[in-house]
Amino acid sequence: MKKKLLYIPLIPLLLTVNSCTNLDEKLYNTIPTDEYGKTPQEIETIVGRAYASLRGYAGHFPLDYTYELNENASDEAVIPTRGTDWYDGGVHQRVQRHNWKPDENLIQVTWEMLYSGITIVNSIIFQVDQSSLTADQKANVKAELRGVRAYYYYRLCDMFGNVPLQIDYNDKEVKAKSTRAEVFNFIESELKDIVGKLPTSGYGKFTKAAGYSLLARLYINAEVFKGTPMWQECIDACDQVTGYSLQTNFLDNFLTENQGSVENIFVVPYDATVTLGNFKQSLALHYQSRVAFQTTADFVNGYCCEPGVYGKFEENDARRKGLLQGPLLAPDGSQLLQSDGNPVNYTDAVSLESATQSDGIRDIKYQNSKGDKWERSNDYVLIRYAEVMLMKAEALIRLGRGGQAQPIVAAVRKRANVETPANVDLDFMYDELLREFLFEEHRRTDQIRFGKFSVEGWEMNQTDKRREIYPIPTSAMQTNNKLVQNPGY
Repeated sequence: MKKKLLYIPLIPLLLTVNSCTNLDEKLYNTIPTDEYGKTPQEIETIVGRAYASLRGYAGHFPLDYTYELNENASDEAVIPTRGTDWYDGGVHQRVQRHNWKPDENLIQVTWEMLYSGITIVNSIIFQVDQSSLTADQKANVKAELRGVRAYYYYRLCDMFGNVPLQIDYNDKEVKAKSTRAEVFNFIESELKDIVGKLPTSGYGKFTKAAGYSLLARLYINAEVFKGTPMWQECIDACDQVTGYSLQTNFLDNFLTENQGSVENIFVVPYDATVTLGNFKQSLALHYQSRVAFQTTADFVNGYCCEPGVYGKFEENDARRKGLLQGPLLAPDGSQLLQSDGNPVNYTDAVSLESATQSDGIRDIKYQNSKGDKWERSNDYVLIRYAEVMLMKAEALIRLGRGGQAQPIVAAVRKRANVETPANVDLDFMYDELLREFLFEEHRRTDQIRFGKFSVEGWEMNQTDKRREIYPIPTSAMQTNNKLVQNPGY
């Protein structure tokens, strides 16, 4: 949690966003006033709006729907139907089984959230261009903004593949989709152009380290995104990320006050006392957790681990402490009961269509603090240094240089209190990525890169590889006749 950057008052210069679900609408009804946005201090205030857009869209926390599309579609998480709870028209079962449809609300909201962020950035870039800042000042401010926009386009490239490029506030022309390779090239070009102008520090800001980290993330997925592997380029980008190290205690990266982490490179700052907070844990834990953790949060007993995830961790792996398994106890040690009178006892067994209230081991990676409400102040981690290390290690393995990768992997695992084999191969890396980044929205992308996403799995038959990207939402297709639906839908 940190107020300084993100929780500055938002001046009502910009009107409500009409997202690129409707690409032929005017993005804003008026141009920002000439009386504001001229000085560096005023520009800093306006730029804060770009970072604030990462907090969510129309009341949706970033992981509300994007999280489900990245986690429940993978082999990590599930939202099972529990009695009358969580059926929701079968949408969670469809996501689990890769049977989603173009008119799913969660797909539409994800598309709208990502494009609304881009729209906000484009409007702020316009305002910066109209300001009285010097050319160098404008370039530096716009570098941060273009970095945030590149992050949004990375998410679109990853999830939807072929998407329209809307990069000019003054250009109101309806855009056709660009190919996934063209979107990749745009992101790469933007990041390479701005990285030298990005700030070297700044909590919650898109810094030089964030720029190189996102570039490395782009390169590690280049073979999927554009058909050309770029393993050495990934290594080179990782080597440019400096000033960060592994946090001694893994779970300290996710504390309520996690702004002191030496590992977190790019985060979404939250402060539940000021504005929308991080409600990740409220979505996962049983209703009785308000007693167990002495909070007033309304836990909704949704997300849990797929069966078998817990068993992928060695018994002494410190990262297991981010999972809640077994009886749920009150502070006095007494057993808490579910509504049918049976004990709340989180088990590895899960039924997708008819789960009990206790089915599934739960995520408690983000700290639960006494007195928490539904929304918390844990800053949401988007990029941390362990990812940079393991991207480099994976790229080295793929280039046949596993010996160089082993000590990098060993350093990450030593922090988790587990040994590392002398030889680390891609199969080992595949499981290690799950253990290190469980519930951090990495797994769907990792599965696709390793060729594992469409294979038969729990509650899922082998599916069409074309479902490695999501469909263009029906609503977007209806409002932009230049869009062509992704293959397979």
